[in-house]
Amino acid sequence: MEAYGLRVIVDWDAPAMRRALARQDISTVYRLVRDAGVSQRRIADLVGQRPSEVCEILSGREVHSYRLLARIADGLGIPRTYLGLADVPQYRGEEVDEEDEAVKRRQFLANAAAIIVGEAVLGDPAACAAPSTDIAVPGRVGVAEVQRLRATTVALRQLDHRHGGGAARFAAEAQVSVSEALLRASMTDEIRKDLHGAVADLHNAVGLMSFDCLMPDQARHHFLRALEHAKQAEDPAHCAFLLCRVGHIYMGNDAPDEALKLFQLAELPAAESGVNAINFVTSCYQARAYSEMGQAERALSLTGRSEDSYVDTIADDVPEWLGYFRAGGADTVRGNVCFALSNTMPEYAPMALEGMRAAVNAHKAGLERGNLMDLGTLATLHLRSGNVDHGLRLAATTVDRAERVDSKRLNQWLRVLGTEARRHGSDGRDLAVAISRL
Repeated sequence: MEAYGLRVIVDWDAPAMRRALARQDISTVYRLVRDAGVSQRRIADLVGQRPSEVCEILSGREVHSYRLLARIADGLGIPRTYLGLADVPQYRGEEVDEEDEAVKRRQFLANAAAIIVGEAVLGDPAACAAPSTDIAVPGRVGVAEVQRLRATTVALRQLDHRHGGGAARFAAEAQVSVSEALLRASMTDEIRKDLHGAVADLHNAVGLMSFDCLMPDQARHHFLRALEHAKQAEDPAHCAFLLCRVGHIYMGNDAPDEALKLFQLAELPAAESGVNAINFVTSCYQARAYSEMGQAERALSLTGRSEDSYVDTIADDVPEWLGYFRAGGADTVRGNVCFALSNTMPEYAPMALEGMRAAVNAHKAGLERGNLMDLGTLATLHLRSGNVDHGLRLAATTVDRAERVDSKRLNQWLRVLGTEARRHGSDGRDLAVAISRL
């Protein structure tokens, strides 16, 4: 078989090999691979170890680290499940069956927990095919290659925020295979860790673009792959953020109880990270989940906690992938929490209106999709509060700008505005029709 650019004549299903893999007996695995004609130095290059470490393992040193086991599996092209590791399910198209979706949610939670905790505490992880191996890679990767990958991800993310996931997803998908292939090259341990972080961020960006295109299966795939790379990059803050991202998908599919499980799991790596900004993210997402569940007291308590965390982060530097949340601020959190509560408890509508007005006034440069979501919510609140003329003007502005953004998620978000506008005369009905055509 071909493993990351090297032709290795190894039968991973041979009885001796399968027994060694099942026992995670890497000493025997390395010995069998070496017997197939692969040098210790080449094994070291493939799995990202020093030759001396490979020698130690061949001499009997045991391997228990999840991160190292994953590197060995990926480097040699071994199916991860042969080593009892969590893996990323292969994307096979979008789901339409509700029961099937529930199974996929449980499977993602099991995989995510196995990655975060290091063992299958919430069920057996799923299997998937190994990454593609037919892409040429440089002989050695250094700082420049990692910086280029990060710059590419930043540019793609900016395109997504301005013009929607539909405008950026195909270009971003094309970068994924190339970025994964870079991990096959030789590099220092520090560069490898940094590269895992950069690849995690690219998968994170593609996951959000897929979610924006209403492709939850594909989004889950990329977020789980990102989670694995973030774990190998030893970046618990990014791990926590990614769990929240998947929970966000479930919120959009009317499953706040399932989302809450991921937000709560995210608190483990968030606490490990010591990053204040991540506490803001986990608190605001949990507040949103409780608001969708109609639990006002808990939702507002967590909103207050998120606001306190936000204040603590004002002077902090945050990673680029967290910039959107810094720009959004605490007003958007309170506005959206109270808006969700107001759907069943109208007494929260004034608080929602105040929060969303502040969020819209704090226009976020370069974040057009987010700005339009806030503006659409504000227009809905004005219509519900009896400010019909102003609400319809805001709605018309929202629709006009939304026509230039390729975001199915935004269009779906604005359906609530369309339903409300339809109740307010011919102008409102015309706006509702325009929203339905987005």
